[in-house]
Amino acid sequence: MKKSIKIFLVIIVVGLVTGLSTVYYVFNMPHRNIEKESPSFTMDASALYGDFSKDEVLANDKYADKVVEVKGEIAELTVENYQVSIVLNDEMEGVNCALDSLTVVKNKEMIKLLKIGDAIILKGKCDGFDMIMGVVLTQCFIVK
Repeated sequence: MKKSIKIFLVIIVVGLVTGLSTVYYVFNMPHRNIEKESPSFTMDASALYGDFSKDEVLANDKYADKVVEVKGEIAELTVENYQVSIVLNDEMEGVNCALDSLTVVKNKEMIKLLKIGDAIILKGKCDGFDMIMGVVLTQCFIVK
């Protein structure tokens, strides 16, 4: 065989091994566990909303993709099958928390007892600010 064909085949094999290894690593990477992760910030829901309403860019730099524990009163509660959304403090200027579906399954009885006006502490990943929904937290868990 010619030397150039051997070099070409070696490059192809090394490229395939590298590509397959990368794909395997990406698809088998451990997932982030928000429930067990300690919060980067612990605060009142109105303080979190206040930070975003003052300076959204600065607040995004500070809170985005970080675990935040917020305390507040339930202003709106939406329960549909295994999807629960809780808005804290104010329907128009609040913190919108989407509960993790595993939390909903584990705490089904406790979620049935929740009502508007109840004080609650939630922990979740901050996804930023939305003009309609307010501050958005996803993968939320109820702190006991």
